[in-house]
Amino acid sequence: MFKLFLISVMASLFLTSCVTAVHRGVVAMKIDESTAHVGLAADEVMPGDHVELYSNKCKNTKVGRVGIKSEQLNIEQSCEKVSKGHGKVVSIINKDYVVVKFDSGVAFQEGDTIEKHSH
Repeated sequence: MFKLFLISVMASLFLTSCVTAVHRGVVAMKIDESTAHVGLAADEVMPGDHVELYSNKCKNTKVGRVGIKSEQLNIEQSCEKVSKGHGKVVSIINKDYVVVKFDSGVAFQEGDTIEKHSH
């Protein structure tokens, strides 16, 4: 029994050590309609790396019992991560920021998030 327990613990440790980290950043500043400064550590990406742009779509839901006043209702917010398009790292500014050029037609704004593609 102890051997089975030990094997399962070791297998769990091995599998969790193989998980790759997601490299995420935030659009800090628009340079123009297709290029942005992104807060992303320079040791996580290189020029030429592909990234995906995301925004959060959130909605409020009123939660409460029937028959109570609207100001007594609880409001719950739920959010969903939505892909807005793709881009490519074009240069490293410093250890904390990179320049990303997004594909033609991709609308982005400050605060949008990006994730490095792992393909």
